[in-house]
Amino acid sequence: MIRRWEKKDLAAIAEIEAECFSDAWSENMLLSSFSQHGFTGFVYEEDGRVVGYVGASYVFETADILLVAVKEAYRRRGIAESLIRSLFSAVADLGITRILLEVRKSNFPAKECYNKLGFVEIAQRARYYADGEDAVIMEKSL
Repeated sequence: MIRRWEKKDLAAIAEIEAECFSDAWSENMLLSSFSQHGFTGFVYEEDGRVVGYVGASYVFETADILLVAVKEAYRRRGIAESLIRSLFSAVADLGITRILLEVRKSNFPAKECYNKLGFVEIAQRARYYADGEDAVIMEKSL
C-alpha cells in the first residue's frame, strides 16, 4: 500500500536510510525536510511496516527527488517505481513540469529504474559523495 509520508513514519524511514546508505539522513534531517513547505513524500507499506519511501522538495515548476530507498529484502519488485509514479502524480497536480535527481554513478539498478521511468542523464557532479564517487544528475519532464 502506498500512502503519504507522515511524521510517525520518520523512525522507520531513518532505519531504512541507515540500512541502505553510508551517508544516511538522520531522523532529525528527515524531520527538518518533512516539516518544510514544498516537501512531499510517500511510503510503501507491507504488513503494516514501511519498507520503502520517496521524498521530494519542490519550488516553482521543478521538483528534486531527495530520498528514495527500499529495504533490501523487498527490492526488484517494482516498489521504487510505484513510489516514484505516485510522486509524479502528486507533483503534476501542483504544476510541476520537471523532476531532477542525483544517483551514484555505480548504482546501476537505480539508474535502470530511473531510465524506465523516463529520466535521462543531463550532467555529472565529480566527487559528489563523501567517498569521492561521482553523481549522475537525471531529469524527467512531466
